[in-house]
Order: sequence, then structure tokens, then C-alpha cells
Amino acid sequence: MSVWSEADLTFVRDRARRWDLHNSERFWGGPLYDLVEPLLGSFNCDFGVPKQIGTPSESLPETTATVLLALHRMGLLNASMRQRIQAYLWSTHYALAAGIDEEAKYPDAECWSSVSRNVWATATSLWALIATGYRGRHEGRYAPAVRWLVDAQDEDGGWGFSRDAQNPPSVFLTSVCAYTLRMTAARLDDVTHEIHKASVQCAVDAAVGYLKRTRRRRSGLWQTDSGETEPTSSAMALWALRRCGSADDGELVRSGVRALSKTVGNGRCAASLEIAAGTLPDSREAIALQGYTPAIPLALLQIDVDPFHKMILQPLHFLRTSRRTDGWEFPVMGNARQGRYLKAVPYVGTGEALTFTTALALQTAHAWHRRVISWTIEQRLTKP
Repeated sequence: MSVWSEADLTFVRDRARRWDLHNSERFWGGPLYDLVEPLLGSFNCDFGVPKQIGTPSESLPETTATVLLALHRMGLLNASMRQRIQAYLWSTHYALAAGIDEEAKYPDAECWSSVSRNVWATATSLWALIATGYRGRHEGRYAPAVRWLVDAQDEDGGWGFSRDAQNPPSVFLTSVCAYTLRMTAARLDDVTHEIHKASVQCAVDAAVGYLKRTRRRRSGLWQTDSGETEPTSSAMALWALRRCGSADDGELVRSGVRALSKTVGNGRCAASLEIAAGTLPDSREAIALQGYTPAIPLALLQIDVDPFHKMILQPLHFLRTSRRTDGWEFPVMGNARQGRYLKAVPYVGTGEALTFTTALALQTAHAWHRRVISWTIEQRLTKP
């Protein structure tokens, strides 16, 4: 049984047809709605967004947040659909799921949990809820969640996967957290939401400092623990420096983009490398996050990279040619020596379409189309 009414689906069909008029149908080889429908059809009435499309599977807050943000940015959610997914996301909040009342003042529970209470789930959930304009009975949990995220920051300014397990900091997670906190301070009111903006800004400034210090001078980019350049983390770090840094960081970002173009231009657009690693606080089991490199245009287009640059077009070409009938899987790409990732991230290389990767793929193509349209208009207006 579908969680969506016929009115909801009619709304999505209409919006999808509008984007087909802007070349989406030509880009994908078929109507946009045909790509979105399997994603919408995978929603479960009881727990929301599963990890896999068309297969009953667990729902993770980071997956729900990614789907919510993607469909919102594509304009494919009406108000009732957006509120329903927001409600799904709040249901995975650790304190709410555990039945801990807001008045209990248990700060360690004011976060989101997937395999454990963690920074990745908390940052992406806050980002999605605030960016999609959530206003409702759980608004009072914004401030404690922000404080939880600030308290999870390492002394050197970075964030690792799990605060409880003291995992090593990750460039990717630090970039996500820095932007989430900056956006929080910009969009939420000090009095209404009790956000202490000075402490939030201090955390953002410390994160910017961490990103600058961890950049490799020789390559101009960021690397994995094994010393290999990691495209997704590098793109996210450049994006975070542009969004959260100062005007003085402009040349650093531009030189980073030039360095990244060499890496992605050498066929690395489909690489799937580790972006964060650590252990779970209770079981001490290894955990790893894998970067979905085909989605890096999402970051690059926001730092003014030409939409027709090869490091934008190559990932888009990969997305066009790697699509399954029902969406996108997480490919096994990159360094074969690092096969341990398969154990730590069991969904990589399964051949099954995932809601997370499908949402990112659709959002990437959508962002590119919008940028191409605006870029074309800008070029025509500036030419004599």
C-alpha cells in the first residue's frame, strides 16, 4: 500500500513534466517521473525511507535526510509530502525513539542514531530539517541537537563519525558539520530556538582551520589515511571553505579546483573510497562511510565550476550510463587493495539500487540542469 495519495503523485507527475521541458527527458532517455516513481514507491507506511529500493530494509536517518533534501530541492514535494518525510526523520531521533521527554534534559540523547548515536546522522538530519523549513512540535529539539553537535567536535576542530568512540576526524564529516552549523546560525532565531550563535560560529571557525591544516600542500587536496587523494572529501572541503570561510580563502579554493580537475579528469569520477572510518562505541565493531563520487558536481557547481567542465560532465556521464531500471547502486570502484571496505560497508557492490545513491544522482542531474540554464542566460546577457 502506497503512503502517497493520488493527489500527491499527480503533483509529482506535474512537476516532473515541467523539468522534462528543460531537457531532463532527453538527458535520461525517458520521463523524469519514471525515475522518481521507484524511489517514492519504496516508502514504507510504518518507518519511511528504506535503504534499498523495492526491498524491505531498515530506515536510516541519513538516508531519509538525503531523500528529503533531494526531492525538496527538485521541487517534487508538496507540503503534506514534505511534512510526512520530516515526521519520518524525527521518528529516528534518539531521544524521541527512546521515549525520553524533552523536559528530562538528557543532552547525550539529543541526536540521531543509525548504527549508533553519531555525527553523520545528526548533521544530515539537522541540515535536511532546517533547509526544508520544518516548523512543528519538535522545534525545541533543535537547540539541544546543535549543542550535541558542537560538543562532538574534536579539539583540533574536526569531527569523527562517533563522539562516544572518539573516532578520528574526517574531512568529509567536518565539511558537512561546518556547513550545517553555519546554516543553523543563519536560519534559526536566537530567542525562539535558543541557539547560542557565538559558540556555533566558534565551532565553524575551528572547522575551517582544521580543513586548511589538513590540506596537502603538494597536491592541493585532501587524502585518505593511505595517502590517496580522495575526490569526494576534497570537493566537500573546497565547498565548505567557500561557504564557511572568508573572502581571503578564494585563491585556496580556486587552486584546489584546478588540482581536483586533474584527479577527476583521470577517470576517477566513479571511485568509491572511504571518507570516514572508526569503531562503534559499544561493540567496537569497525565502521566506514563510502564516498559516492559521481555526486561531486553537487559541491562543485556551488563553487562556480563551469557546468561544462570535464569534472562535471564525466560524473554526469557515469550517472547516465550506470542507471539501473529502478535507480542507482553503490559501485565497487577505486583501489582493489582496499577490499576491507566491502566488509565495513556491506551495501557497496550488492547490485541493488539504493535510496541514498538514487536521491543523490537525481539531485546531481537536477542541479546541473539548473546551473546550465542560468549559465547560458548569464553568457548571453554578458556578451555584447
